[in-house]
Amino acid sequence: MKEENINKLNSLFSNLKTEEEKLKESLAKKKSEDDLFVEEFKTISKNLIEPKMQEFRRMLRENGFGCKVAFNEENKNGLGINSQPNMKLQISRNIDSNFYANDKFPHIMFVADKNLKRIGIHQDTIFQNGTGNAAMKEQAYTLETLNEENIEKEILNSIENILMNK
Repeated sequence: MKEENINKLNSLFSNLKTEEEKLKESLAKKKSEDDLFVEEFKTISKNLIEPKMQEFRRMLRENGFGCKVAFNEENKNGLGINSQPNMKLQISRNIDSNFYANDKFPHIMFVADKNLKRIGIHQDTIFQNGTGNAAMKEQAYTLETLNEENIEKEILNSIENILMNK
């Protein structure tokens, strides 16, 4: 093979390796950014969202409603919002409901979307054998814009919608 053709091939292989290395670096950086986002969401969940949900849970239980507050880790095998890290407040009309036997209760759920770096809110107003709706709310937050006031407003709005079955 001619020297110039060997050099051309070597240059091509070198460029391909460089592109592959860049791609690996880019994927590693994205993974670390995603991991950092999820860790920050966990911190916000523990320090802001869960305490607010517990406040509402106490008031709901005092008024005869069953409640469960739970943080759910990312489920790598699942699809959709339930597979993303989330903090959920479930509500039942029965104060003694067994939330572990059945997961189909109305709820408000703060969901960490690591791809968009946003925190969405899923609201489900459907009681068992009832009507209502379940959907992501239009409003989404970033780690910087989600604060105690927004959390309280969103939970209150969803509880009103759930109890009024809107």
